[in-house]
Amino acid sequence: MTVLELNVGESAKICKITATGSAAERMRSLGFTSGRIVTVLGYSLFKSSVLLSCGSVRLAARKSLASHILVAEGGV
Repeated sequence: MTVLELNVGESAKICKITATGSAAERMRSLGFTSGRIVTVLGYSLFKSSVLLSCGSVRLAARKSLASHILVAEGGV
């Protein structure tokens, strides 16, 4: 399950991030790593991007990047 399948306000634990290269490095440096809790704060029109929160960091990610964030199905 990806973070894009969560509704606004829902949280889940990050299982794995499958992004590679500089995108993966940027997410790691912002604290988006396995085991952390991520919350969906909102979606843009047509769900083309998503606003995520992980700890005190907020990240606006395009759909292509957000689809690489795998979360646990059970939620938090």
